Amino acid sequence: MSSPNATVLPDKETGTQPTSYARAARVRRPTAIRESLTSNALDKTTHSNVWKVGGSPASFPSLFFDFTSRNENRTTLLRHITESYPDNCGARLHSDHSRRIVELFIDDSSLYEKACKHGLQFSDGSRIIPTRPLAEDSRIINIRLSKLPFTSREKLAHGIQQALLPFGKIQDYGILRDHDSHLFMGHGYATLDVSASIDFLPLTHTIAWPNSADFFYATWAEMPLHCLHCHRSGHSISSCPSHPSRNRLCWSCGQPGHRAAKCSNHRTLTPTSNNKSPLPPSPPSPTLSSAYSHNSDVSMLSDDLSNREAHNDQIIVDFIPPQPNTDPNAKPITASQRRLLNQLFPISDEARAITESLTSVSYNKLYAALLQNGKSSATRSLLHRGVPLLRVTMIRFDPFFLN
Repeated sequence: MSSPNATVLPDKETGTQPTSYARAARVRRPTAIRESLTSNALDKTTHSNVWKVGGSPASFPSLFFDFTSRNENRTTLLRHITESYPDNCGARLHSDHSRRIVELFIDDSSLYEKACKHGLQFSDGSRIIPTRPLAEDSRIINIRLSKLPFTSREKLAHGIQQALLPFGKIQDYGILRDHDSHLFMGHGYATLDVSASIDFLPLTHTIAWPNSADFFYATWAEMPLHCLHCHRSGHSISSCPSHPSRNRLCWSCGQPGHRAAKCSNHRTLTPTSNNKSPLPPSPPSPTLSSAYSHNSDVSMLSDDLSNREAHNDQIIVDFIPPQPNTDPNAKPITASQRRLLNQLFPISDEARAITESLTSVSYNKLYAALLQNGKSSATRSLLHRGVPLLRVTMIRFDPFFLN
């Protein structure tokens, strides 16, 4: 069992790609449980995992103890260090965010090795194993592992260790378990010390599993740009040519390869002429009703509500800008705009949350796209109120009809 590490695992998206609003606004999942696979991992043992350059040129060798997991106060912990290693040469306190770290200096080499192996024993049976300081030329890389094979804990430990040895000195490695079910789902982590004095191989995104045709993926903070869909270098997942979204049609022009928000060939709505009477003098005949119902929302009355929600949600997802609005002078959508959208078009709660963040200008563009391509639910309520069929069809083309 390892102590909490202050280092942050790399994000899924590599490179310097902008984060979409949908990704930034969604609820963060609970942190996965880290389970160390180091060979000397014991029950009720906490490894300090402090990756720091310690001491000074004139000081004796030192060790780092991480007491973050302990409830005792600082005085009690320092007294316990003195009682366990009375021949020490002193200690230094380190402030590293919320971690409680003590650097202990030891002169005697045999006592130093004993402290490295046994650490500090506590009355509750737990033990804290210290970490040796890093060399001056060390460079720590925190790696996120994915697509690990599903095998025994012993084979996972041996396989990860052998696969990563050519790329650096392994400081720590293990697997990640789901926060709720504690199931292993093919993900892990590792910490490598890449020293300039040792000729290690450059770290790669795809790493072969030892003695097998299998492989797994490694991602880290400063890795070259890689796609997490096809796992090739040179592009991100948002511009991957083989991603399914590349074959999705634009709701504005009907062409593949782009979204409606970036469409350069927007279709404009044809405004209703003021010179013509907007309403017929009498209800249309059955023949006229069938002709209009072919191109109007009346044909959608038999559609399932979930299908209409999914259809409208896809338009909203394709239309939203890739980055959230940061203009402080932008006007938010009004209550009447929000009410009109909810009355006309069935959408899911997730899509409704996205529209709440749009500016008034972006909302008008999205509303026009929904009028052209969306599936409306307003025709059912209007027909129940006795509105003629020809008047209902005009909702698709005149956004000011219900004002």
